[in-house]
Amino acid sequence: MKVKVKVDAWVSTLLWGMNVFFVVIAFAVPAEEIWIFLVVILPMVIFMAWILIGSYYEFQEDLLFIKLGPLFGKIKYDNIKSLALKKNWVSSMALSSKRIEIKEHKKGYIMGTTYISPVNREEFYEDLKRRCYYLEKNE
Repeated sequence: MKVKVKVDAWVSTLLWGMNVFFVVIAFAVPAEEIWIFLVVILPMVIFMAWILIGSYYEFQEDLLFIKLGPLFGKIKYDNIKSLALKKNWVSSMALSSKRIEIKEHKKGYIMGTTYISPVNREEFYEDLKRRCYYLEKNE
C-alpha cells in the first residue's frame, strides 16, 4: 500500500516557486549561455519537482519503503525499536513538521533515526506499529 507524503504548504510553495522562478529566468538567459542554464539549473528544477511529485511511503511484506523523489530508504519492521509522533524540523525523509519518528535497533541516533511525514499520520502510525514486533515496551 502506497501512502503519499504530506507536504507543508510553505514547503510546496517554496519548491514550486523556485521552479517557476528558474523557468522564467531561462527566458532572460542569452542564447549563447543557455547551455550553462541547462547544465546547472535544469537538474535542480527536475530534482525539486521529482521530490514534490514522486514521493511516497509503501508498506511492503517485511519492510517500509521510503521514496522521496530520487532518494529512497528501506527499514525492516523487525529493526524498528520505537515509534513516536513528533513535530520538528530535523532533516530527514519528511516534507512536513508533523512527523513519525522511527528509531532502529543497534544504530545510533544519527544513522538510526528516520522521520517520515505521511498523509493521515495517526492512521499510518497505527498501521506501522501493528507491523513492528520488536518495539520496546517503554515507548
